[in-house]
Amino acid sequence: MKTPIEKEGVRSGGKALRRIRYFETQRGILHTAFGADALMQRDRAAAEGVLYGNAYEAREALISKATDRAQLPLWRALGPTFIPYGQTYGIGGNNVPPVSGRCVGIMISSEDRQHLILCSGEGGLWETKDQGKTWRPLTDQMPTLSMGAIAYAPSSPKIVYAGTGEGDTTSLLGLGLLRSDDGGENWRPVSGRDLWGHAIFDIAVDPANSERLWVGTIGTLGKRGRLFGSDNGGQNFTPVPDSATTWDISINPLNSQEIFAATAVGLIRSADGGKTWAMVPEVTTAESEFTRMEVCHAPSYPAIVYAAAVVNNQAILWRLDPSTGVFIIQNPTPLGDSDFAQAGYDFCVAVSPRNPDLIYWGAVSLYMGTLSTNGWDWQNISSRSSGDSIHGDEHHIDFDPSNPDVIYVCNDGGVFRSPNGGANWESLNKGLSIAEFEFLIQLESEDNWLIGGTQDNGTLGCGADGVWNQIALGDGGDCGVDDAKALCYHSYYGMPIERGPVSGPYAFYWDDVSPPVPKDYNALFYPPMDVSPQIVAKAGVTLFVSEDNGDHWEEVNFGGGRNASAVMIFSQKIIFVGTERGRLVRIERARTGWTNATVTALVSPVNGFISDIVTPGTPDKVIWVSCSAIDVVGHVFRSPDGGTNWEDCTGNMPVIPVNAIVVDPKNQERVFAATDHGVYQTQDAGKTWSDFSNGLPNAVVGDMIFHERRRLLRVGTRSRGAWEVNI
Repeated sequence: MKTPIEKEGVRSGGKALRRIRYFETQRGILHTAFGADALMQRDRAAAEGVLYGNAYEAREALISKATDRAQLPLWRALGPTFIPYGQTYGIGGNNVPPVSGRCVGIMISSEDRQHLILCSGEGGLWETKDQGKTWRPLTDQMPTLSMGAIAYAPSSPKIVYAGTGEGDTTSLLGLGLLRSDDGGENWRPVSGRDLWGHAIFDIAVDPANSERLWVGTIGTLGKRGRLFGSDNGGQNFTPVPDSATTWDISINPLNSQEIFAATAVGLIRSADGGKTWAMVPEVTTAESEFTRMEVCHAPSYPAIVYAAAVVNNQAILWRLDPSTGVFIIQNPTPLGDSDFAQAGYDFCVAVSPRNPDLIYWGAVSLYMGTLSTNGWDWQNISSRSSGDSIHGDEHHIDFDPSNPDVIYVCNDGGVFRSPNGGANWESLNKGLSIAEFEFLIQLESEDNWLIGGTQDNGTLGCGADGVWNQIALGDGGDCGVDDAKALCYHSYYGMPIERGPVSGPYAFYWDDVSPPVPKDYNALFYPPMDVSPQIVAKAGVTLFVSEDNGDHWEEVNFGGGRNASAVMIFSQKIIFVGTERGRLVRIERARTGWTNATVTALVSPVNGFISDIVTPGTPDKVIWVSCSAIDVVGHVFRSPDGGTNWEDCTGNMPVIPVNAIVVDPKNQERVFAATDHGVYQTQDAGKTWSDFSNGLPNAVVGDMIFHERRRLLRVGTRSRGAWEVNI
């Protein structure tokens, strides 16, 4: 979603791709490319999928060797369990429905229409048995909570498969397939390491054989994405020779020998159950460059098949003519420029189970298309000028098996249900704690006051009642608070900043106090920001400092030509800055201001993304630094002398990105590390580490803060909301 302050135009890949690349920059891995470029091997400096798998196994080993985990303090969920008033592109009627977080798939039980299992992007699987009135998480302690697809076996509905690694973001790669044999109550990994390092777009199960299934992936680990097949319930997978990144798979419900797969090299078809495959020539030519494609049989008339794609920067819909067996281009199509730009991220198509001439096509918005003798008629059914609207960025569409008029749609705001083919919508997001926090900040003077930036669901604020509300639109970025002046700050992606009161009748009434950066200023997608009494600092390739709460700014060139990745205000005269490639500087204010500040380059502790800087004492003594890059040795470092010498304090912690650190003010030997697999603690200044995640889901912990007065450690996760624990 965009807001007026977000003035960047549509670019190739859209805002979604730039956010994905920010995550990859943090971890020092090569950037994702949508479409034809995805065929190129993303030869990462370390194999992320294997790394995460090994880190999970190492974490479990640490837990098993340590004192019973139950003796550790228990983390408590802070929510949000939903966001009451979400953002949509609608402008009338019900246009601010409750939202939760990004969802990419849903399973509606064929045995019980009240029973749904939701596949959230990075928050695991969730189950409801009352059609969305209440939800519970199913996979909080699985090796990864990044999910890409879910499907049940039509011939044995209690067998359900879920694919880890979300294809639509490809940032968190997967650790294989999960399987349930009891309708989704219990889950277990089944695919060994065959799919480690792949992100899953789709799962298709043979309608006549519950043990035969197909999986479409994008991957790394020395090989590109593939179409994989399994004949033994997902225990082993075999890649289709010469296949490529595969986005979607459709099996003829009346003849499982016919299979179509939408891939990065075009539409392929098998007429013999997957033994051999051939390109569909009407859809694919030598000049075709696909950004994304979907394919689906019409359930009520499987001789009709649709393929929809963005190819050569153009949206095209094909329909298989049952009389000739040839795919024919259909016109017009509903997608516009913004849909083209983000098609690699949000793209889905489904055919009505009742009417083969009625299809639903989701991209940034959701469209309903009806074919008649006069051609196609398209309606935007997600962003209305009157009536119901739903969140944008559509990822998946499905139908109630017992009632084809009932539609479920998964998007960046959660899951929505229509009882009447898209005419009306109801939010099913209450109870889904899957907000994706990027940043979190608090007031030391108030026990429950928190704000945090989230992916595509704005900046959220938690009041004394524990209820989270959206206090600013767009993608929520870094936040800060001036406790002394009762002012808080939030940012979007890029350099914009807004300021407002923390409480009272004008709480979160925002004023733009952005630094005066030029139009093409270079910065991370989410540039780092820090706030202390009166001082506000935010940095890209330079540091901007304000001494009057953002009213006026001074710019400091700290050198190196790299984007800042961490900013820490030590005092009104000293600021530390770390960069994406490990440069670390101490900046001291000149008598005349910050413009002529003294920049002192410190010894770099690591050639990787500096994710956090902590100075628990004087700036010329102890400094702690964390690193979130994958391809480095060590992720936690300590300098005893202000940055001249460093020691690697990673100890026995698994090799895993560290995103934030907290040093206990009462015991500087005790340090906490927020990682891509929970939280760790050391009580001997980094010589040894132990798991500190009792009750915390196995999520990526993106930010961590400490409430000193109450002795509370708090974290913001991707995508299981905010949590706290007494230490």
